[in-house]
Amino acid sequence: MSDNYTFNVEAVKLKRKVIAPYTVNGTPKDWNNTEAGNYRLTHPSNLWTDLTIPFWSMPENTDHPTQKPEKLVAKVILASSNPGDVIFDPFLGSGTTSVVAKKLGRQYFGVELDEMYACLTEKRLEIAETEPSIQGYSEGVFWERNTFKTQ
Repeated sequence: MSDNYTFNVEAVKLKRKVIAPYTVNGTPKDWNNTEAGNYRLTHPSNLWTDLTIPFWSMPENTDHPTQKPEKLVAKVILASSNPGDVIFDPFLGSGTTSVVAKKLGRQYFGVELDEMYACLTEKRLEIAETEPSIQGYSEGVFWERNTFKTQ
């Protein structure tokens, strides 16, 4: 334990659709009016309701029984590290941690005993070279569930 830590709250903001747009003297209060609608950037809460478990039609889905969503891992990596930092996962599984670290400009390494999952990780890292997107993350912010496609 130490007082030397990284916590980048700005890196994990959530872009939410504004349902009740408040104004002050006709000016939006804490939200932006865009052609696509009204949106507000908010800090993350203790409850993350914008996550989706990787299901069969998502490109990130694998056969690993306990695969974590890239969006979840991205939030943890962005909040707790800086570009170029090293991310280590001692139980790599299908490689989500390494794949997300690569997509977010971090160095990475992990340990996986199962040869099939290690090969799957290598394949996913290769795909990340040409497909660096993370579901629900764009323009440096996370989008509220089911709102990004409206852009």
